[in-house]
Amino acid sequence: MIDITLLRKNPEYFRIGAQKKGVDVDIDQILMLDKELHDLRHEVEQLRAERNKISREVTTLEGPDKERSKTRASEIKQQLSSLEPKITKLQEKLKQLLLSVPLPPAEDVPQGKNETENVLVRTWGEIPDFDFSPKDHITLMEELDLLDLKRGAKIGGFRQYVLKNEAVLFEQALLRWSIDFLLKKGFTLLRPTVLVNEAAMLGTGMFPKGKEETYRLDENLFLTGTTEVPLMAYHAGEVLKGKDLPKKYVGYSSAFRREIGSYGKDTRGIFRVHEFIQTEQVILCKNDPEESVKWHEWLLVNSEEMMQALKLPYRVVNVCSGELSDGQAKRYDIEAWVPSQQRYRETHSDSYLLDFQGRRLNIRYRTAEGRLNFVHSLNNTGIATPRILIPLVEIYQRADGRVAIPEVLRSYLGFEKIPQKGRET
Repeated sequence: MIDITLLRKNPEYFRIGAQKKGVDVDIDQILMLDKELHDLRHEVEQLRAERNKISREVTTLEGPDKERSKTRASEIKQQLSSLEPKITKLQEKLKQLLLSVPLPPAEDVPQGKNETENVLVRTWGEIPDFDFSPKDHITLMEELDLLDLKRGAKIGGFRQYVLKNEAVLFEQALLRWSIDFLLKKGFTLLRPTVLVNEAAMLGTGMFPKGKEETYRLDENLFLTGTTEVPLMAYHAGEVLKGKDLPKKYVGYSSAFRREIGSYGKDTRGIFRVHEFIQTEQVILCKNDPEESVKWHEWLLVNSEEMMQALKLPYRVVNVCSGELSDGQAKRYDIEAWVPSQQRYRETHSDSYLLDFQGRRLNIRYRTAEGRLNFVHSLNNTGIATPRILIPLVEIYQRADGRVAIPEVLRSYLGFEKIPQKGRET
């Protein structure tokens, strides 16, 4: 949520920011409601002050003066009973409108409507030049008995899958390796719940817009679509110590998305699925834009180092304004090369959100001077699987039909190729 004080001071900044993100929001209506609410509160405060004054003085009055005071007190009571519900209604209406106001993008975010207008930052690695006819990940994994899409669909419907044999071990090795990697970077490990309440979804900015993409279990319980949600909600409503910042968490959990907005996209394979497992990096830092930028770049380095350790060719793009979520000030995407598609596909999203989430979740810290500030927040993917398996199996496929294991994962698995020696396919 944005700061209403800043909106009052510079409405044009938020108006332009919404336009850059392609968000339709009526800033003038918000300001009008804000003024109306301010005037009503002022009126109520004056009436309460008058009522309190009458209460103090009525015992000293007699005769007609006392009766007039009682009559006035009764009038004030009726006026308050009429005005106070209006304030409550206006507060809720204003809150809902403020929830729709996006955080304006940072100055170095390219303006654009969709991913075609993202700006290349850099590339890394050599695009493989196979001396045999390579297979796509579906063919390769089905032939090696690593993936069963038909039975996945039979069990759970469209976009469901079953990983098998070494693919399960491969996935577990990737996740554990990413945890070990990030623990060495100073993160604290959490295995949070995937069941979250509406306050957590609203607080992280997933709601109100993302409701249709979310699996709802009951009136106030949802399956989270990213580990970021429970990691951020972990400190909701708390006051942290400034000296303890930044807080760096790596979370490990499943995530669930309905993928309603992706009709017709990536309908085959395991790129866009309803259920996946991930490790996620989250940072809470001081309320300082320079701090956010510093940690944003640091998170990007983490993911690039992981991709380089896996020897996956990738590129980094600065995501354009129209592709940013409401809460994101800036985002880098890392995209791995997928040979069968002859293009780069997103594997990591690295974002900073200033105090957008801290304000919604009411996460504050006390400075050395005793002031309370809302924290800034950042997040980035650690490893998200099964998506990362696509470039891995395609790039590491060999002429003999097997798939090599990246060197950094071999100690976790105990074998160097899939299928393992001795297993027939």
